[in-house]
Amino acid sequence: MSQQEVCVVHAAAHYNAHPDIIRAVLRTERGKVGQIRKNKDGSFDMGPMQVNSVHLPELAPFGINQEMLTNNECLNIHIGTYYLQKHIITAPHFWNGVGRYHSKTPSLNTQYQYRVWGQLIQLRNEREGMVK
Repeated sequence: MSQQEVCVVHAAAHYNAHPDIIRAVLRTERGKVGQIRKNKDGSFDMGPMQVNSVHLPELAPFGINQEMLTNNECLNIHIGTYYLQKHIITAPHFWNGVGRYHSKTPSLNTQYQYRVWGQLIQLRNEREGMVK
């Protein structure tokens, strides 16, 4: 089991999330350890789950900073899963919550939902291919 997979399983258990939704978001975001992507609005996304910098002030009292989120794979996956679950729990329905991980803007939210759904389908197909 890879280090990333261990982190996914632990984050899923800790935040009561399905590991496949975390895997699908990771695939959708396509982030990497050490990676920062700048956004048009001046914010930036960090690490494997591309956690947005808007969360840094909320995380600072817990001793979590930009360098940690960018370079610590497990921490990034745990924090990303926390925000994903937070959105899912507070949204009007599951898929809207998944989309809120990316954006509250309706059109962008819907596009993201479809992208994550596509990754879930791909994960299932890969599993079925391995079983056969």
